[in-house]
Amino acid sequence: MQMPVTEFKAKCTSIFRDIEKQRKSIEITRRGKVIAIVQPPADTGADPEYFLGCLHDTLTFNPGWEEPLGDDEWGACK
Repeated sequence: MQMPVTEFKAKCTSIFRDIEKQRKSIEITRRGKVIAIVQPPADTGADPEYFLGCLHDTLTFNPGWEEPLGDDEWGACK
């Protein structure tokens, strides 16, 4: 779909709503030439449950990790 820049400026908010709902891009034109394309973001498939599920059994807990370092250990960390 193409739309002149003047119309886009006048209806910007409602156009963004339509893009979000319909998942279609709009070409913005000036004097018949395309100057911009407005499109919804690509579906990344970033499902939080899937991401956190990928971490299952990958983290370990070592007792004592939260205790302060001693002088010998502190020097080794420099």
